[in-house]
Amino acid sequence: MKRILKGLLFLLLIVCVLGISFTVMSEKLNPSNSHVNLSKNAKVNIVALGDSLTQGVGDPKKSGGYVSRIKEQLQKRGYKNVESYNYGIAGQRSDQINARIKQNKNGLTNKLRKANVIVLTVGGNDLLQSLQKNALIGSESQFERNMDGAIKKYQNNLQTFLSHVRRVNATAPIYVYGIYNPVYVYFPNVTNISQYVDKFNVITSNKVKQYRRIHFVDINELTYGQFKTKEQRLKLENSNKSISINPFNLIELDGSQGEINNYISPTDHFHPNDKGYNFMTSQLLRAMEKNKDIK
Repeated sequence: MKRILKGLLFLLLIVCVLGISFTVMSEKLNPSNSHVNLSKNAKVNIVALGDSLTQGVGDPKKSGGYVSRIKEQLQKRGYKNVESYNYGIAGQRSDQINARIKQNKNGLTNKLRKANVIVLTVGGNDLLQSLQKNALIGSESQFERNMDGAIKKYQNNLQTFLSHVRRVNATAPIYVYGIYNPVYVYFPNVTNISQYVDKFNVITSNKVKQYRRIHFVDINELTYGQFKTKEQRLKLENSNKSISINPFNLIELDGSQGEINNYISPTDHFHPNDKGYNFMTSQLLRAMEKNKDIK
């Protein structure tokens, strides 16, 4: 009996040792379990994929929004060989962006495989198109049911999209931008838009947590621009009661008077301007530092 117990204990010890060894080896064999810590002498391939926020719509420099700026910032930090590739197309939803990977549009899939940093903008058009589609529904309960369906659809599409990107590239850190409400300063009393922006951001933030080394980048501060305090926002709400145009027809706003939000383009009152894209870049840099992907 004692021999049997000793034998079992010996086998248990062997299993434990093998388990520890396997864990150590898997950490070495699977770089996705550790930080990248990009070398300042090695080549850094940044692939940015998404909608108009990646394309850089509204950027007065016409340089590709945050994509060119993140490259410049890394170069300023001493990274000697940085390449960035911009695969942003305005107006695309999560499913449409994912379809481009499947089709390897303009060599996108090949570039994703070679990337050691991937940045995504997604969700804005999923929400916008859903709100536009349901904006004229008179029944509040029907509106909410339709939007609940849109939320579930986005959640499923986002999971498919993220899983696909991760299958194409199993190791690179992936940074996913949230969305913001670009019309808040004109319609601070229209709470539905901000509420659904928050819901979509929660979905995106929670979804990325299900994957290793995929990170959420919060840019919801763009919603409020320079109106950062509760007092400033209350004053804004009280001064905007007379505005009566459709929140989705910002073209009706008089562009000659500029833009109220200092971070949004006066051209379309929707996309970031130079200051807005600088903010997006700073948030991305902060996230990369926090996750120890850059030095």
